Amino acid sequence: MTQSYIAGSPQVVGAPSADSAPDAAVPSMPDAGHEAARGTVEPRAWYMLAILTLVFILSFIDRSSLSLVAKLVEREFGIGDYEMSFLLGASFVLFYSTVSIPAGYLVDRFSRRGVIGWAVLVWSTMTVLCGFAKSYLQLFLGRTGIGIGEAALQPAAYSMIRDAFPPDRRGRAFGIYQMGPMVGVGFSLFIGGWLLKLSQGGAIAHWPWLGSLRPWQFVIVVPGLVGILVAGLMLTLREPARATPQQATSMGGWAAYREALCFAGREWRLYAPLWGAATLYAMAISGFNAWMPTVISRTWDLPLSMVGRTLGPLMMVSVPAGLLVFGTVMDYRSRRRRSAAPLEVALVAGVVSCFATMALAFVGNPIMAMALYMCHAFFSSPMPSSAGATMAQITPGRLMGRLTSVFFLVQNLLGLALGPTMATLLAHCYGNDPQALRYGIVTLYCLCLGTAIVLYAFAARLVRKRKFE
Repeated sequence: MTQSYIAGSPQVVGAPSADSAPDAAVPSMPDAGHEAARGTVEPRAWYMLAILTLVFILSFIDRSSLSLVAKLVEREFGIGDYEMSFLLGASFVLFYSTVSIPAGYLVDRFSRRGVIGWAVLVWSTMTVLCGFAKSYLQLFLGRTGIGIGEAALQPAAYSMIRDAFPPDRRGRAFGIYQMGPMVGVGFSLFIGGWLLKLSQGGAIAHWPWLGSLRPWQFVIVVPGLVGILVAGLMLTLREPARATPQQATSMGGWAAYREALCFAGREWRLYAPLWGAATLYAMAISGFNAWMPTVISRTWDLPLSMVGRTLGPLMMVSVPAGLLVFGTVMDYRSRRRRSAAPLEVALVAGVVSCFATMALAFVGNPIMAMALYMCHAFFSSPMPSSAGATMAQITPGRLMGRLTSVFFLVQNLLGLALGPTMATLLAHCYGNDPQALRYGIVTLYCLCLGTAIVLYAFAARLVRKRKFE
């Protein structure tokens, strides 16, 4: 089997076809000749990546805005940190994880840009509805609706990026795309802090409709309204040609996943450590980010609006810088035939991030804490992008959508959902110490990331021994 790149999209010559509905086929990009074979990428691929990254950022703004106003929501509904942890984690991830399975099936059969466009519309609408919740249960159900919408984004985006970029450009491409989580969280803190100050100061009292909202509701509703508008941007994209031609078939349901799961089963020595490390990282970062604004507010007695306007810019600077730097290093090492370059770069950076985060538990100066926080964000940034680049390397294109959806099912159910709750449980180990939650999130992060680094080392060793299509 040979492989060439046409207009930045991988075309596998002589490969068997994947399944698809005939009316969902997307026209291939025009041939770019020898330049494409050398791995050049057309401008429209970069435009596609920019829109996908914007949508990914938006998804994290919508899901993360609740963390900034956690204290206000606790006061509104008379709940504690433990109950709040379920709103921050399990409520969203419950359906976000399980719906990713049928979403992966849709991604491999139908227009991926259409799947993402409808998904953005659904989760943005549910975000707006969350802002009008009148009880803990209503807010919980609204958060599950956001998870249902966002479940389709990752399988579709990973599949499109894999097909638009050659292997020696994927490290940077996935690095740019993976700016979404941290930049999205940063934007949610910064914009949320600004919206919170605006609302608490009475500046919106005369606005129609929005003026009647409480501050925590205003912070949640505004990003949802923006998302409804952003959904239309998907119409401006043209999909990259799929790695293997799509043909009609009646196979569906479990049968559609059988080939993908059998492949992963045969390659379990690769997938198990990779997925295990990504799951532990998801648990670490979700627990850390969910409670960090609250920890800073409690530790230094700062208003939440100021915390958001401080943490947000720090994250928006350090994470993109880390992803661009480490993504470039990954691509450079990949061109020098280091097949496990993404994992090697990530595990080294992860060690530094672990030590910077550990130091956060002991520092008493807020300026020093902010500097350590930037180090934490900068050096942890390549962890998710390395998983994405490695998944694209070891997974056949015809299975990418389905295996990505299974990957995120595992990562989200066992990692993302449990992170905020695990942080509160670990905080209980420190008794009545006023810094218990601070110690809890740092302990969770260091334990999970340390184990993930070991698993990445195992995976990198196996990747170096193999050749992939």
